[in-house]
Amino acid sequence: MEFLLVFSFHYLTMGSLVMLISGISTYFIRQIHFLIIVLLCVLVGYFYSIVFDVPGLALFSIVFNAILSLIAIGLVKAGLYAKQKAEELLN
Repeated sequence: MEFLLVFSFHYLTMGSLVMLISGISTYFIRQIHFLIIVLLCVLVGYFYSIVFDVPGLALFSIVFNAILSLIAIGLVKAGLYAKQKAEELLN
């Protein structure tokens, strides 16, 4: 039971950081392709499972980070698109 409690807290923290870093990097560095950001987040998830010595959770970490990174990137891209269209409508 403690295992689930500890790792749920770790994955909640890791997921928050992945979304934050993916969103910030997508917003400020618009020239970088989104797959590079997703791959970096996948590597972070893999290294996370290796560092904490739970290789059985490596696949879960990879998928978890990839999905959260894609969600953050999608939200930022949608916001930038909406901003662009709103500026076009005002001019």
